[in-house]
Amino acid sequence: MEDTNLEKAPSEQNENSQHDEGNEPESRIIEFFEYKEGIQKPNLTEKLILLYELTKIDKELAEIDEEKGDLPEKIRGLTDNIELIGKIIEEDSTKVVHFENEKEQLIKDNKTYEEKMNKYDEQKYNAKSNKDYDDIVKSIDSYIDLIEKNEARIKEIDSQNTVVRKEIEERTIKNEEYKNELEENKELLNELNTEFEDEEKELIEKRENIIVKIDEEVRSLYERINSGSMRGEAVAIVRKGNCSGCYNSVPPQREIEIKMAEEVFTCQSCGRILIDESVVANL
Repeated sequence: MEDTNLEKAPSEQNENSQHDEGNEPESRIIEFFEYKEGIQKPNLTEKLILLYELTKIDKELAEIDEEKGDLPEKIRGLTDNIELIGKIIEEDSTKVVHFENEKEQLIKDNKTYEEKMNKYDEQKYNAKSNKDYDDIVKSIDSYIDLIEKNEARIKEIDSQNTVVRKEIEERTIKNEEYKNELEENKELLNELNTEFEDEEKELIEKRENIIVKIDEEVRSLYERINSGSMRGEAVAIVRKGNCSGCYNSVPPQREIEIKMAEEVFTCQSCGRILIDESVVANL
């Protein structure tokens, strides 16, 4: 019976060994494109180039916003102020209603007390004894105290109501001024938006086309840096060992790693994403 587990010839073994070496699962050689499920995915160098292009777009968008000045911020501030003052006016108006209702009730109560006082006043002349007379007088005095107390509260209400009504009037005038100012700023902003509308729309479209090509981790890093004071300056070039963003030196070993473009590195001083100048030299 033949042995089916014969040793392979040395030439066969060498060929298979060379074939296996050519299929290392994780090669350090950066391929121009990685293929996944039939979709071309840019390698890291391409991602860095995309980030560089994205920075140029964001810089242009930032310049457009600078042209608009602080109008958007003013509009937000005015809108917030109008809303806040409107709520205060509404609360104060509710206070006025409560004051008026309380005053009306106190006036009704005093009228009732006066009617009862008049009846007691008539009865005191018909008192049959000193005790009856004293009791009637005490009742009259108690109603007098209630009336005086209510009248004091009515004066207090009138005083408070005057203050609140004046505040409502002043806030209403102020709110009208804010509303007029808001409309003026909105008109100015609309004019600027119209002026830059086409340019801004084109830039945003280009930005969206680039963003979708960058993986989530790198995109998140970029957006985090770009969202602050570095808008349009999230990426810096390494030239002659220095970061073009903050002009601080980059350690030699880090400079070599950045040039290899195998990882995304940020400046240790300013936090910008660093790209070697050779990557973008021909762009």
